[in-house]
Amino acid sequence: MNVATMLGAPGEALRQPQQQWAAAVTAVLREAFGYHFERNAFFRAQCDADGVTPADVSTRADLPKIPMLPVSMFKRPDAHMLLTAPLTDIELEIRSTGTGGVPSVARRDTTTVDRAVVGITSSYRDFFALSKGAGLFLCPSTAEAPEMGMVKVFNMLNGVFDDHVYLVRDYAFDADEALRYLRSREGEMTRHIIGPPFLVNRFLRFLELEDIELKLDPESMVITLGGWKRYTGESISRPEFDAKLQRYLGVGAGRIRDMYGMIESNMLAIECEHHRKHVPPWCYVSIRDVDDPSVELTPGRTGGIAVLDALNTAYPGFLLSDDIGEVDESGCPCGRTGQTVSFRRRRQGAELGCCAVSIEKFLDSQEIVAECAVPAPAGGR
Repeated sequence: MNVATMLGAPGEALRQPQQQWAAAVTAVLREAFGYHFERNAFFRAQCDADGVTPADVSTRADLPKIPMLPVSMFKRPDAHMLLTAPLTDIELEIRSTGTGGVPSVARRDTTTVDRAVVGITSSYRDFFALSKGAGLFLCPSTAEAPEMGMVKVFNMLNGVFDDHVYLVRDYAFDADEALRYLRSREGEMTRHIIGPPFLVNRFLRFLELEDIELKLDPESMVITLGGWKRYTGESISRPEFDAKLQRYLGVGAGRIRDMYGMIESNMLAIECEHHRKHVPPWCYVSIRDVDDPSVELTPGRTGGIAVLDALNTAYPGFLLSDDIGEVDESGCPCGRTGQTVSFRRRRQGAELGCCAVSIEKFLDSQEIVAECAVPAPAGGR
C-alpha cells in the first residue's frame, strides 16, 4: 500500500492485518528517507555521520536507524537549513509559541500541504462520520490566527457542518454567547463542540457556576486538541472533564474525542470511541529511551515520542519530540490496527509549546475570563 492509497482510504489502511501494516509503513518511510537523503545536504550529512543509507532500511525493525531531527531545531533562527524543498516552493508556515515565547516554525511545500489536507479530512470522515450539523468552535478563526497549527487543523472540520461559529474573537471568549448559539440550534440540527480542552473546560465551569444543564443531541460530539496541561502547570483531569460533559451537556464518553499532534509533523492521532489515539498509516511512532534517544523501547514502555512521517517533502519528517508517552500495538475493539499512542507529559525541562497554551496565557493575561466569575449579589459589591 503506497502513500496515495493510504491518503485516499485511511480507514482501509488502518484496518490491515498487523503484518501488512508493518510492511506498508516501512515501505513508505523508506521511500521518504530516500527522498530526503538524495535532496537534503544537511540531512545527508547527518546520515553520513551515522553511517546509514536508505538501503539499510528494509524491515520495520530498521526504522529506528533513520536519523531524527529534534523539534527544538524548529525554534532556531536558521531553521530554514532543515528544508529539502527550496524556500520558493514553501506555501505555508505553521507556528506554535509556548510559555518561553520562542516560536517553532514548520514550513510546508505544496506537495506536503496537498497530502496533509487529504489525509486529515479523510481521517476525520473515518473517525467522526460527520456530514452535517452545527459546529461551535471554541477557538479563534483562521482569519484571526492564520499561522496557528491547532486552528488550521480545527478549521478543516468546518466544511462538513451546515452552520458553524468561532467564539474566540480578539482573544476574548463569551460563554453566554456560546450558550445562546447552542440553544438557537436546538431541534434544528445536531450540535457539536470543537476546541482545546481548556476552553471547553471554561465553558463547562460557566455552566457549573450558573447551574445550567443543556442537553445536546444523541449524535453530538465534543472534539478536542491541544493538550491537557495549562501554562500554569495545572492539569485538566480527563475523567472529570468527561463527567462534566455528560452532566451539563448530555454528551456520553464515546462521543468525546481527543486528538494528539504537533505542528512539526503531519501526524494527527485521532481518538476512537474507545479513547485510543490511532497513529495514521503514513506515520510510525517510535518510543525512545529518554537518556539515549538512539535506543527504541518496546511497545508499552514509557519514553520519548519520536514520529516518522512519510508525507513531508518540505523537510525530513523524522522528528524527536519533547513529549513523553507510550505506544500500543495490541488490537483495538474498534477494529483498527497499527499503533495507538498515549501522551503522558512533556520532557523535563521542555516548555509547554502548543497553540492552546498561547491562547490561554493571553486570555488570562488580559483578564478576560469574566464568564468564570461569580456574579455579585444584586445591589451589593
